[in-house]
Amino acid sequence: MNYERILSAMSMARGAGKLKIGFEAAREAVSAGAGMVIIASDVSERTRRETERFCESRCELSEPGFTQDEIAEKFGWRFGVAAVTDNNFAELIRKAIQGRIK
Repeated sequence: MNYERILSAMSMARGAGKLKIGFEAAREAVSAGAGMVIIASDVSERTRRETERFCESRCELSEPGFTQDEIAEKFGWRFGVAAVTDNNFAELIRKAIQGRIK
């Protein structure tokens, strides 16, 4: 999987104001109708369980496999949970995860 493409798509969503970063921001975004939450592979078990709980049957939860350190290389700070609030950006990220973006 090409993490750079996924992280670049997330970065574009952030630039457009369509990426809510952090656990609390993601939870609020899901409550407001966000369609996708992305979780880093190395978040704590508690964060994973809580994120799964607030996403359950409300939105797609994706774990592409990159770590918080890999996120930090792209964004400049570490975070483990982010919500995508725009369906077009969610689809772009989904395609990057599936490897359909070259």
